[in-house]
Amino acid sequence: MTPFASTASPRAPAAATAPVATPAAGHAACATCLVRHVCLPSWSEPGAPTTLDRTPIARRRLRKGQSVFRDGERCEFIYAVRYGSFKSVASLRDGREQVMSFHLPGELFGFDGLATGSHPTSARAIEDAEVCVLPYAELSEAAGESRSVLSHLTSTLSAELVRERHLAALIASTRSEERVATFLLNLSQRLHARGYSASAFQLRMTREEIGSYLGATLETVSRCLSSLARQGFVTVRRRQIEIVDPESLRRCFADHA
Repeated sequence: MTPFASTASPRAPAAATAPVATPAAGHAACATCLVRHVCLPSWSEPGAPTTLDRTPIARRRLRKGQSVFRDGERCEFIYAVRYGSFKSVASLRDGREQVMSFHLPGELFGFDGLATGSHPTSARAIEDAEVCVLPYAELSEAAGESRSVLSHLTSTLSAELVRERHLAALIASTRSEERVATFLLNLSQRLHARGYSASAFQLRMTREEIGSYLGATLETVSRCLSSLARQGFVTVRRRQIEIVDPESLRRCFADHA
């Protein structure tokens, strides 16, 4: 299987972006999922069924560019990436969009609207992809029934908060090359945790999207990747990245990774 390869809600935000959701009977469909060991089915304690185990999980396929939800829509569901990848974007006053985060296989998103009841961002597929969809009410109920589910939910929310604060500090206090290197290291770690190669992977996001996420321009991201390649840390072939010397890369940028 190619690392980070392939292409990611039962209620449709809009007819143009809403493929029909197909319900998965219980968690039977999870048995063949490559990232089930880090996703919702692994949260419950063995032999202790919860609402989470009894709730049918719907799946929804999306084409590249289609929206899972849009800015301002009600927050009712939590989404798990089954395959493919997504980005969350915020609309700026001048009409531009700011990439706030990327979501990889096995990762959950959609929590950003829990505070106000509506999403402050839009989530879109950056390649052909599929998501599993769970009503947040059922997830919340399961957390009340199981310490294991509560612990996983708390850890997921905490990790998301830490990532956001880390990114803000990264943008505010580091050079562009450090931001790009840290982004690659973080991506490598996240992919490795999900059973993919940590050293060789394809960037599913464009350099422009990476730049938006890191507070840099497309040209700056390209220049930084070329610089890291010249220093022997990585090889870059279009979107294919290989981290040649991960230890040296970590040593040089360990303070920020």
